[in-house]
Amino acid sequence: MGPMDTVTPETALQQKPRSARFGAGIKDRFLLDPDCTHLNHGSFGAIARPVYDAADTMKRRIEFQPSRFMMEEYPNLVRDNAAALGRFLGARAEDIVFVDNATQAANAVLRSLVFMPGDEILTTSFIYNAVCKTLQFVAERAGARVVPVDIAFPVETPFDIVDAVEKGMTRRTRLIIVDHVSSETAVVMPVREIVALARERNIPVLVDGAQAPGVLPIKLDALDATWYAGNCHKWLGAPRGCGFLWTYRDFQSRVRPTTISHHVNEGYTNAFDWPGTRSFSPWLTVDAAIDFRAALGEADIYGYCRPLAARAAQMLATEWNTRTGTPRGMMGFMATVELPYSGRATREAALRIRETLRHQHNIEVTVNAVEGRLWVRLSAYVYNEMADFEKLAEIAPKVAAEI
Repeated sequence: MGPMDTVTPETALQQKPRSARFGAGIKDRFLLDPDCTHLNHGSFGAIARPVYDAADTMKRRIEFQPSRFMMEEYPNLVRDNAAALGRFLGARAEDIVFVDNATQAANAVLRSLVFMPGDEILTTSFIYNAVCKTLQFVAERAGARVVPVDIAFPVETPFDIVDAVEKGMTRRTRLIIVDHVSSETAVVMPVREIVALARERNIPVLVDGAQAPGVLPIKLDALDATWYAGNCHKWLGAPRGCGFLWTYRDFQSRVRPTTISHHVNEGYTNAFDWPGTRSFSPWLTVDAAIDFRAALGEADIYGYCRPLAARAAQMLATEWNTRTGTPRGMMGFMATVELPYSGRATREAALRIRETLRHQHNIEVTVNAVEGRLWVRLSAYVYNEMADFEKLAEIAPKVAAEI
């Protein structure tokens, strides 16, 4: 390093001993309340300071000369960021378009397809509620039928899920929708096996990957699904308002954005790249988010977060004398653990516990009612460590007992 060089936060971070790079010592790299025990990265993410600064710089760049930026700079920048995301996800840039979130991506697919009376759309009981609502809306208008195959929870093996989905397929199945990581239960679904079954029967598959990018090593071209809807603003770390849709090239002519604008008839990427005037800075900061993770080390992130989630889940289940929702092999950076609770396990009870943990103990974690039980869904990211989960282990049962 020469005399005129400076040490940036990123290079300083890389020079730290590996053992000290994650946990409480890195929390100040994020904009989180330092006093909050934040175990809910999976819901809305948590932006890192360098990414926030990059987004702010992009906003200022736009405002410096808005007309020139929108007309001359934006078209290349949005494709550059699609290329960066494609490299991260093992996909071609021309197969990726940006949207505000994975729900919007799923809407674009579902509202572009034509269903006939009697057609069946197969999904699972783990489907994300917002996507389920869209599916019901589309099916009702067409006279089609939604077939949600029931997945027992807790999950014991991935083969149970594959078997249930296979049994649900019929000659009338026109589409399969499956989560890559279930939002409510944190189950990593056997997507590759389900896609392979569907391909054998020529059934298109929409994968809802809202929770997967940045958690699982995804290779979209190799996955061979028809569509993949994902978020960049959760685990990948981009600003909120950044999702994407990947579409298998043979199906791109069938999909249009939910907002029809000037370039809708000019091809897949043109139709999505310009939805009308909006704030584009989240889409144009994906490369900065990927760079931040690269500075941390992709392999190191996986090597820290996944074991931490599994250890935390097992510790909580042991301390609470309950059970986890999935075997370790089906966990990503999230896990579910049954919360000891003697009352009626309702959504309202789950919400009261969650709000009490937030407002009285400054612990942010998701609590869901599933299969007549209350389950804590914990997230483990680079700023978390076992002490965070030990605090939850002590306080959550006391809060539950008072509800």
